Amino acid sequence: MSLRFFFPIFLIVLGIYTSMVYAGQVQERELKELDEVQTRLDLQREWIQYRYDASVKSCYALFWVQRCLDKARAQSIKDRKVVRDQELDLHDRKRLVNELQKDEKDQIRVAEYQDPKKVQERANNRAAYEEKQRLRAERAVELEERKKDAEKRSQENKQTSPLD
Repeated sequence: MSLRFFFPIFLIVLGIYTSMVYAGQVQERELKELDEVQTRLDLQREWIQYRYDASVKSCYALFWVQRCLDKARAQSIKDRKVVRDQELDLHDRKRLVNELQKDEKDQIRVAEYQDPKKVQERANNRAAYEEKQRLRAERAVELEERKKDAEKRSQENKQTSPLD
């Protein structure tokens, strides 16, 4: 096999690795941008509320108060709908970015879990744990035998006691 065969594979693997590294950074940057957009939408919402409050206040100076209030409310609802539609799109995009980020973290976690060093370490830990459990079981059996033989040994000790 020639170097020409391995080089494109190397580039593909390198591209996947670097895209995973940069993907997290791009997603972080996009989340920051989405937060800025959310801040602007909040500001728009507050501005809509301010205009509505101002128009309501000015309506009380007119003769047909209710008609003016209805118009102000209708305009406010229309403006809020525009902002709400933008927020829905924003939240959909934010969910998608968060999902991509979570998937990426899960892939990294799986790759770390399947790392041969970690697999060997877990196997060693499991073997050490099983050995400790086996020794503990042996000690428990030995202790039971000693408890059973305790009466017999105490009788033997009483019989051979020099104080009798």
